[in-house]
Amino acid sequence: MGKFDAEGKQYLSNRVVFADAFNYLLYDGDQVIKPEELRELDTTELTIPYGNNARVPEQKYRDLLKLWNAMMDDNAIYVILGAELQDKVHYGMPVKDGLYDMIGYAKQISELRRSYRKASEEPDEGELTAEDGDLRIRLSSEEFLSGLRKGDKLVPIITAVVYLGEKPWDGPRSLFEMLDVKDKRLIPFLNDYRLNLVSPADMDETEFDKFHTGLGFAMRVIKHQAEDADAIIMATKHKKIDSETAVFLKHAVNLELVYEEETGGVDMCKAMERKEKRDEVNGAIKAFKFDGVSEEDIITKVIKCFGVTREYVLALLKAQEA
Repeated sequence: MGKFDAEGKQYLSNRVVFADAFNYLLYDGDQVIKPEELRELDTTELTIPYGNNARVPEQKYRDLLKLWNAMMDDNAIYVILGAELQDKVHYGMPVKDGLYDMIGYAKQISELRRSYRKASEEPDEGELTAEDGDLRIRLSSEEFLSGLRKGDKLVPIITAVVYLGEKPWDGPRSLFEMLDVKDKRLIPFLNDYRLNLVSPADMDETEFDKFHTGLGFAMRVIKHQAEDADAIIMATKHKKIDSETAVFLKHAVNLELVYEEETGGVDMCKAMERKEKRDEVNGAIKAFKFDGVSEEDIITKVIKCFGVTREYVLALLKAQEA
């Protein structure tokens, strides 16, 4: 796993940020999903593909997976929310996400089947009996075949693709876009799978204001990283952002800002100023080296010119030698 993947997953795994991303995707920014209603799920999907007589297991690893459990209009809501993080376009994403979702549904069926097939007594003719806790449930032969009772329902699964590349997503956004269908009469018989894409590069400027965490600011910077990311940062006018967003941006965007966490978060303007000063000092060190100045004299001259500490100069010298 690369540094970007690790930091990105760490950032988006925060329940507040995760809820913010899905509220943007599903509810146009309305705060319907509450962070406290989210529960972590195991991202490892290991299952026997439904109907596979060879029983060859499939193992897949999702980036993020949470269960949303809430009450709405006096009804209990259960939805499994998954997120896949991409820094580059994946041209097979509809198949990849579709497989994750189908494995998730197959896993639910397998769990129901296991709960029903704990036979504890001899079944009557035409029936199969299973045990669910202390309750004995009689399954018809049709129900036993599928492992599901007639009225069983599965928990819906929604997967989002969070794409953090600086260029717009130019890959397929649905399974249909990947299919080569010469005979259009076949289309009504084909099932599509559509991507739920969260892509800052494809967002209108008004979209960023629909986020309620630092994720919105991060998305805006990511979109404009090659153009005017500096201007966006300076427009914050020293308003601090949370340290998690600052660390995430450090790895998602190649700005090389120098962060120092303060009370209340990180001042991005100061981070940029520190970067500019570091670049100036680095330039001076290289110039002195080119002129054949000794290391000790370089340290003395840089301290005098820029008012920095000896430790600061030594760290830059070491970095240049690496």
